[in-house]
Amino acid sequence: MSEQRVLDVSSLPVSTVDSRSLIWWGNLGMMAIEGSMFAMTIATFLYFRTANLDWPPATVPKPDLLWPTINLALLVISAIPAWIADRAGHRKEKRGVVLGMLLVVIAGIAFLAIRAYNVANIGYKWSDHAFGSIVWVVIGLHTFHTFAATGENTMLLVYAAFKPMTKSRYLDFRCGAVYWYFVVISWLPFYFLIYIQPWMRRKVM
Repeated sequence: MSEQRVLDVSSLPVSTVDSRSLIWWGNLGMMAIEGSMFAMTIATFLYFRTANLDWPPATVPKPDLLWPTINLALLVISAIPAWIADRAGHRKEKRGVVLGMLLVVIAGIAFLAIRAYNVANIGYKWSDHAFGSIVWVVIGLHTFHTFAATGENTMLLVYAAFKPMTKSRYLDFRCGAVYWYFVVISWLPFYFLIYIQPWMRRKVM
């Protein structure tokens, strides 16, 4: 009778805070799916631009760039505390994680407040023309993602204030920080398409 071979895995960690975790890959998969959605909206922008000589339409006012640019800068800068939280989570340092994510949440709330002001003064409705429709869809999608990410990060901070930090919780903070990178990067092309493109309007031939 042959002997049964047994592999002792008792020394392996129960959970990790890096790419060896399934949650880490699930988070990346979710961003890939949502990124494809944003890519389709970019393709829609480009299609309308090639199919219309007057794009954006002449009725679209040239936007004020001050507050949208300030909001863009705020969003880009917020990637720094997100990176701090990400790195602190990898080292399992609670203070750095909480401080970095707190700054991300504050930046997210400020960004949403400025976004509300920008939308209120955008100068056209979603029902005015195709450009208005796609712009409002993009702003709505990105605002939803920003709101959801800010809300999730806020809940993580509340949990960290009342519960002990475990490996899985550090992983949650890291995933939240990585998702915030996605929120930042995904807005960059749309800032150009919504706020810069009207200043480059082609004339009807």
